[in-house]
Amino acid sequence: MPRVLCLNGPNLDMLGRREPGVYGSLSLAELDDRVRRWGADLGLDVVCHQTNDEADLIEAIHEAGDYDGILLNPGAFTHTSFALRDAAAAVDTPVVEVHLSNVRQRDRWRRRSVLTGIAAATIFGRGAEGYRAALRHLVNRAACPLETHRYGPHPDQVFDHRPAPGRPGAVLIHGGFWLDAWGRDTTESWAVDLHGRNVPTANLEYRRLGSGGGAVPTVADIAEGVAAASSVLSDAAPVLIGHSAGAHLALVAASRPDARVGGLVLVAGVYDPDAPGLDETGAAAGRQFDPAGTTRLDRLSLPDCPVLVICGADDRVVPPSQSEAAAAALGSTSELVVCPGEGHFDALDPTSTIWRRAVEWVEHLG
Repeated sequence: MPRVLCLNGPNLDMLGRREPGVYGSLSLAELDDRVRRWGADLGLDVVCHQTNDEADLIEAIHEAGDYDGILLNPGAFTHTSFALRDAAAAVDTPVVEVHLSNVRQRDRWRRRSVLTGIAAATIFGRGAEGYRAALRHLVNRAACPLETHRYGPHPDQVFDHRPAPGRPGAVLIHGGFWLDAWGRDTTESWAVDLHGRNVPTANLEYRRLGSGGGAVPTVADIAEGVAAASSVLSDAAPVLIGHSAGAHLALVAASRPDARVGGLVLVAGVYDPDAPGLDETGAAAGRQFDPAGTTRLDRLSLPDCPVLVICGADDRVVPPSQSEAAAAALGSTSELVVCPGEGHFDALDPTSTIWRRAVEWVEHLG
């Protein structure tokens, strides 16, 4: 069984007592228990360790040669400890940086991490669930090789390319209500599954709210990222597959007059932040993302490529009515599928009915 070392740094022993409005109500013992259980669900043996001592953290990383991955929440050492950075750079074991809070939205000094460029991934702002996402990233990283390409100077202007033979490629566009706490790790399991089906993928990152994003810069990123990804995937026009806000961005990108898109898969898409039933966080983020409404469905020049619009009937985050409205607007070029018994996040699981139907559609298209 693969082994993962989970390292928590200074003051994390105070979890549950220290600023619960920022760090949550879980104690460290409860967090460790969850991380071990999440690891077991993924086939991992997780060993947890916490220390307030910088030297102890460095030694633990040095001695992690028998582990297949490291989860590291360095606490305040994130922003100051170049010795910790050197330790992470000195080992072959992939290190995933994790933070409970959204460090990009707090004090200015917290926004800088000395692990930037060293950590295999950085996950923040998701509370304890960020640790589960970090474990899943390690599993996906081990399952399938990837190459990270840059399409612009901003740290978020990148995509992960997983090459595969034989089919037109797919560009994956993650959701998360356009917010910077959610990144491309959420669609990595899709990329790994498609790789196993000989579909090359580019898993796209882009600027989001909190990291320089908004309707104009984000849409520009998606267009530039898709163009850059297309050049490394295959000669054929790629399929764009988006989830939630990523479905909205995929549709906007495909609607541009210069778009070169072979097909669209819009999974649980959110297109109207003012429509009834939408999660309150998503509604507020949608209005902040595009206050002028320039990317609303009724303002787009809709694409003429084949489109699959798919969602779960039990979606309580983005109601199925949003997918139904999109399919109606797209008309004869689209196919609408509503899967009974599945919710918003089920689609991110490659074993879900939503994803299986989506993959069947992509394979038939290819």
